[in-house]
Amino acid sequence: MQRHAGWTRSPVLALLAGAGSVWAAPYTAAQGRATFEHRVLIVNVRGTVEGVTASVQLDPNDLAATRGQVSVPLTNLRTGIGLRDDHARGESALNTARFPNAVFVLGSLTGGKLTEGQTLSTTASGQFTLRGVTKTLSVPVKATLTGGQVRVATQFRFNPHDFGVNYAGSSDSASVDVNFTLTPGT
Repeated sequence: MQRHAGWTRSPVLALLAGAGSVWAAPYTAAQGRATFEHRVLIVNVRGTVEGVTASVQLDPNDLAATRGQVSVPLTNLRTGIGLRDDHARGESALNTARFPNAVFVLGSLTGGKLTEGQTLSTTASGQFTLRGVTKTLSVPVKATLTGGQVRVATQFRFNPHDFGVNYAGSSDSASVDVNFTLTPGT
């Protein structure tokens, strides 16, 4: 058994788990937040989605070995106006009754190493699923290692129409910010 970042790990178990690195360890996030901005007709709609979760296998010394997924519970979408929230979650827009989450499955992360207290800029590429439609997406990511936890932030744009979100009068661009903190776990 080898020790790394306070964790006892068997190199054989790490490889069998598909971590890609003998030092990869499980990290999770449970209380992340997404914010968004999207124009509908002439109104700029801003809102939040609380409860973003993430589950990854992460080696702070080899980010390229990282695998995992991030889930955004669209049922928690809030814009400050209840009727507008209902419309956004409704069948003609996000259809959260049938597709409650947007999910990003990480396929690759540009390499690098997390250093305590420093922010590293990298790129995450993977499969993004929204409203049952999956497309390849690459997004910029900033990661900061502090006290064994990793703060993760991304900001990106995408076209909701590409994912079947065809709400009348909605624009072809949505801006999204996602933030969460990964904590070592089992």
